Amino acid sequence: MRRRCKELGLVLAALALAWPAVAQAQSCSRSISMATGRWEPYAYYDAAMHFTGIDADMVRAIFKEADCQLIELDYKPATRNMTLFEQGDIDLMSGASRTPERLKLAHFSQPYRDETIGLFALARQAERFRAIRSFPDFLAAPVSLVAPRAGWYGPVFEREAAALRGAGRLSRFGDFAQGIHMLAAGRVSFMLGDAAAAEHAAVRAGVQVQPLPFWVVQAPVHLMFNRATVPQAYVERIDAAIVCLQRRGVLERIRRSYGGQ
Repeated sequence: MRRRCKELGLVLAALALAWPAVAQAQSCSRSISMATGRWEPYAYYDAAMHFTGIDADMVRAIFKEADCQLIELDYKPATRNMTLFEQGDIDLMSGASRTPERLKLAHFSQPYRDETIGLFALARQAERFRAIRSFPDFLAAPVSLVAPRAGWYGPVFEREAAALRGAGRLSRFGDFAQGIHMLAAGRVSFMLGDAAAAEHAAVRAGVQVQPLPFWVVQAPVHLMFNRATVPQAYVERIDAAIVCLQRRGVLERIRRSYGGQ
């Protein structure tokens, strides 16, 4: 039998006092459903329609370590997944930023990886935008932006999004392939997004992009569990599993297996 690491053992001991039924089963007593989507290289369907990606593999490893059953739901657009989560029809979403609004309906796990969000221009136009060295510089410039339709991209962007949209400077995309297409076609000057996802989509499309010399967000991301359907005890088991896998280097090896440096 595989030996559990120390942190998970301590959590199970605590659960035996606070949640006897869960602890006695030595696993989550019910399965947890996870939203799936198309967000390469984190979560997507390959040519054989197998759900894969950095987040997909990390979540599977975390649930295996915690001895909890994971159900991967069929594909739905990100905005639909969020609606179902809010309605209590989905238990888990990966790659989530912790925000005050989301805390009203969700538990958040320990961070399991980091994210970097930036503004990307076509590489051949980088010299044209060399004076833009901060987000205030971007706001002051007569340029347009395309950003993901779903997700949270930092307090600065969220504060300015409505004004940018009102000025006709902000468009939205459903997936990064669409965002890269809009950028390459000259419909916008910049694309906002996760650095790994933007660069992955650009390589796929044969388009060279370059980030501006600052990041809009650099922050940890979490697993987001529905407060209405997932007990806190389960989240604590997941937290302990994350700590175990991070200390053993498992999550970092998964990230590097997708080409991360």
